[in-house]
Amino acid sequence: MISKTQITIVIKTTIIITLLILIHSCKQDDKENKFLHKTTLQVIDSIRHYYPILRGSKLNMVVKVKNTGDYPLKIYNVLPSCGCTLAKFPKRVIPVGSFGLIQMEYESSKNIGYVGIYTTIVANTKKPSHTIFFDLNVVSNPLYTKDFEEIYTDKQKKENASIKAMANGNLNQRDYVTDTISKVQSYK
Repeated sequence: MISKTQITIVIKTTIIITLLILIHSCKQDDKENKFLHKTTLQVIDSIRHYYPILRGSKLNMVVKVKNTGDYPLKIYNVLPSCGCTLAKFPKRVIPVGSFGLIQMEYESSKNIGYVGIYTTIVANTKKPSHTIFFDLNVVSNPLYTKDFEEIYTDKQKKENASIKAMANGNLNQRDYVTDTISKVQSYK
């Protein structure tokens, strides 16, 4: 028979081996970047304020990044704070004293009003990350704004629904009912 102490030893050993495997698998095994020394970078115009744009249009911007350190600069990732912004960055190292270009595209169809986007640059720098910020206002087209009647007729055509269905809504969108009798009885 197996004793309780033997079972606990087997469980502890299994946990330790699992943890060691997890720790070993989490190590970065990137041979290209393993030997890159820490350097510095300068983001040219890291804070930008753009003029208003119409909703649905795109804003393309280019951010210049300069390697101001003594070693080659490798940008690992560029992470915008919003899914409405896409970023493309140089995959190759940027030599000392040279510039790299980060291309960003903001798509405004899902926003309206003031928008501020932070973008984080992760690279082999002494400072772990660098931030770019831009803001703008997204405005609707003043020459074409639908009024209530247009919205109503578009919805009626799209859903091909009757006035009663539009007034009452679908069954799953109506008000809910609570059982007040059982609640009153539970308080007694």
